[in-house]
Amino acid sequence: MKKILYFLFIAVSAVALTNCKGKDAPGRAEVKVLDAEGVSQKGVHVTLFCTQPNCIVKTTGLTNSLGVYVEEFDLPAVLRVRAVRYDSTITYQGLPPNQIEVVSVDSLCGEGFITIANNEVASEVITILDCR
Repeated sequence: MKKILYFLFIAVSAVALTNCKGKDAPGRAEVKVLDAEGVSQKGVHVTLFCTQPNCIVKTTGLTNSLGVYVEEFDLPAVLRVRAVRYDSTITYQGLPPNQIEVVSVDSLCGEGFITIANNEVASEVITILDCR
């Protein structure tokens, strides 16, 4: 009788442990963008994309007011991170009606890699400097 109860206890425990294991949660990527002085940068264009063959992941977005871009991924991956801030200056030359608007664009860039795994939060800090 003890053997039957022991066997029954083991079987119930195995079933309970198997059913408790849930589906993996997606991995979360958090990219923080800073300038050369270490100040968080809002409104920076962030792109996450694959560099491996047969991988077609690409996502883009803007950093929030804290300088952070967050995205979730269902599959584990190693992604390249590119952050670019576009600065434009508008100046006027001449006098109306012969006034010319001159737009000059400058940008700051930064790159890195982030490894994303299920059930984990991966963080990367990118510092943006002059693009070359």
